[in-house]
Amino acid sequence: MDKGQWQYRSVLFLLIMSALALTARATYLYLASRERFPINTVKITATYHHISRQKMEGILSEALSHNSFFTLPVQQLRVQLQSLPWTKTIRIERIWPDLLKINLVENNPVAIWNDVMLMEDGKLFNPGSEDLDVSLPHLRGPDNQQQEVLQVYQKMSKILSMYGFYTASLEKRNNQAWELILGNGVRIHLGKRDLDAKIIRFCKAYPAVFSGKLENLVSVDLRYPRGMAVKWRGASNK
Repeated sequence: MDKGQWQYRSVLFLLIMSALALTARATYLYLASRERFPINTVKITATYHHISRQKMEGILSEALSHNSFFTLPVQQLRVQLQSLPWTKTIRIERIWPDLLKINLVENNPVAIWNDVMLMEDGKLFNPGSEDLDVSLPHLRGPDNQQQEVLQVYQKMSKILSMYGFYTASLEKRNNQAWELILGNGVRIHLGKRDLDAKIIRFCKAYPAVFSGKLENLVSVDLRYPRGMAVKWRGASNK
């Protein structure tokens, strides 16, 4: 190839690349036009139990004000929404010609484990002490045993609810003994084993022993094989 042909082909190549670049730029500007391809409808599915609608709308407003249907940075938007403290999962979908669908699922705590939130699946979530839902039952125990404590709590709560009681707190101590607090503040010492049988024994004894007296009841010790020790307010153990 002589020098003239090489120069000709080089110039032709540059012209073609320039044309492609201009075409790509023009195409981008065309697709990026919010006037031609606006997102007119945004459908959000969320519970807003802990995440505020205002925060979500602020993030969306910023993204939509600078982008068209085609140029909306979906991945960046997903990261921003996922960073909201209570977000568990986020799904974003663009539907032609002008619809954006967002499905946000929040973390759903079932209890407070020590000083953090405990999810249904046993995972822990820390939103900060100011955001703890103090109305949830309080569970305590050794590190990494939240799944077991949650399961025992659920079993105890099911039994107690059949007799009209609510479980406010359950603790597994370091010596493996269990202690339960009812919604009315009564403390129940369960010991280390046969928890179901002991709590049923308490519930069955309630009508004869405790009915009408709960306001004076402080604690019940069920660690005895055939009986229980009861502590009344303003009195010694009986």
